[in-house]
Amino acid sequence: MAQIPEPTPENSEARKAGYATIAEIGKERIRRAAKKIKEDYPDTQADLGFKVLKLDTSNIKKWNPNLDNLETDLLDAVDNILPDRTPEDLLYEVLIKYGLPLTLPIEKIQVANHQAWSVAHNSLVACFDEHITLDTVQAIANLSTPENPVLRVVFRDTSFTDDITKTNAIQRLKQTGIEDVLSI
Repeated sequence: MAQIPEPTPENSEARKAGYATIAEIGKERIRRAAKKIKEDYPDTQADLGFKVLKLDTSNIKKWNPNLDNLETDLLDAVDNILPDRTPEDLLYEVLIKYGLPLTLPIEKIQVANHQAWSVAHNSLVACFDEHITLDTVQAIANLSTPENPVLRVVFRDTSFTDDITKTNAIQRLKQTGIEDVLSI
């Protein structure tokens, strides 16, 4: 169950200043601190950004078949991701399911004309685009270096045009030393 942000008291200075929750106050304090650091140290290379995440339900549709209309339910389950979810939503769910910290560095990258994410310097590469080809899979495999090996790769189950392409993609990644390949 999602936790509801604690409201600021009705007569508080924060409420009078326009802040409805303690979380809003915290975000504003972080913004102001980052601005002050930039003013005091204009040459800083520090990452002064922050992420605000909200707990939601899983991005994956629950399997709840209607035995009177099983054929329709089966066809609907081909794309198992809820329709209103973004690739970023999928990425964060993957991080949570792997037990990885949500504070790891994440970089949006292009891989053979597809959008992907590199997490922790290619330790995990996630690509949720449609129409993934073996060229794209090879480009992901080529990201792996001895200094920064790709340890895990995650795709959307519907990323592949067919099961043969999916099977060949998994085998190609395994041939290059990437054993942990997941499709959600």
